[in-house]
Amino acid sequence: MTKLPSSSFQSNSPGVRMFQQILRNRSARIGGILLLALIFFSYAAPLITDKDPNKTQPSQALKSPSLEHPMGTDGIGRDNFTRFLYGGQLSLRVGLVGITLGAVIGITLGMISGYFGGWLDSFISWFTDVLMSFPDILLALAIIAILGPGITNAMLAIGISFVPSFMRLTRGSVLSQREMTYVEASRALGSSDFRIMMKHILPNSMRTLLVLITLGIGSSILAGAALNFLGLGAEPPTAEWGAMLNAGMKFVRQAWWLTVFPGAGIFLAVLSINLIGDAVSDAVAGTHIIQKEK
Repeated sequence: MTKLPSSSFQSNSPGVRMFQQILRNRSARIGGILLLALIFFSYAAPLITDKDPNKTQPSQALKSPSLEHPMGTDGIGRDNFTRFLYGGQLSLRVGLVGITLGAVIGITLGMISGYFGGWLDSFISWFTDVLMSFPDILLALAIIAILGPGITNAMLAIGISFVPSFMRLTRGSVLSQREMTYVEASRALGSSDFRIMMKHILPNSMRTLLVLITLGIGSSILAGAALNFLGLGAEPPTAEWGAMLNAGMKFVRQAWWLTVFPGAGIFLAVLSINLIGDAVSDAVAGTHIIQKEK
C-alpha cells in the first residue's frame, strides 16, 4: 500500500492556516485556557456548590473568606463564592448575546449598503453616522433610558451600540469586493444578489470581521458589567459581576472581598478575550500577507 505523505492531509485553505497560526500563538493559548476555565466554573456552579446564591443569612453577614465561604459573604449573609459562579453565567452571556446582536444587525446593514449603493447606501450610512456620534456607553445608556432597565434591554442596548462598527467595516469590505472578477463572473452566470453576497462576498469579509467580533466580546462584557453596576441591567437579587461590584462598594473599607472577586472575574474575562483577539488579528494579517505574495 502506498503511504501518502503527511502533507497530503494538510489543507492549504486560508481558514485552516489562520486557525493553525492561532493555536501556535502563546497568548491565544493562555487566553483560551482562562476563558474556558471561567466558562466551566460558571456553568458547573450547581455541581461545585450546593448553596443558593440568593439565600440570605443575616447572622453570617460580612464574613471574611474561609473554608466554608471561600470568597466570604456579603452584607446580608449570602455566599459570595456561589454568587460569583452564578454571576459569571450572566456576565458572559450578556457579552456573547450583545456582540452577536451587534454583529448580525451591523453586518446585514453593511452588506446591503455596500452591495446595492444608491439612496439605500446613503440612508444607512447617515443612520450609522448618527449612531457613531454617540460614545458606545452613552448610546447604550440612551437606549436603556428609552426601553427601561432590565437584563434583556441591556443586552439589546449593548448590541445596538456595536452596530455602527460592524456596519462600517462590512460596507468597506463589500465596496472593495463587489467589482471583483469572481463577483462579475458569478453575476454573469445568473446568480442572485443574495447568493453572491452570502456565498462570495461575506466569506471573504469574515476574516477581518472575525477580529472585530473577538475583541468586541470583551468590550461587550465590560459594557454589560458597567450597565449592571449602574443598576440598569440585572435586577436584585440576581447575581452578576457588575451588580456585585455595585453592592460591594458600600462595604469596600470593611469587606474587600466583595469588590475584589467580581472585579477579578471581569478583568480575567476581558483579558482572556483580548489575548485571543490579538492572536486572531495577527493570524488574519499573516494570512493576508501570504495570499498577497502568492
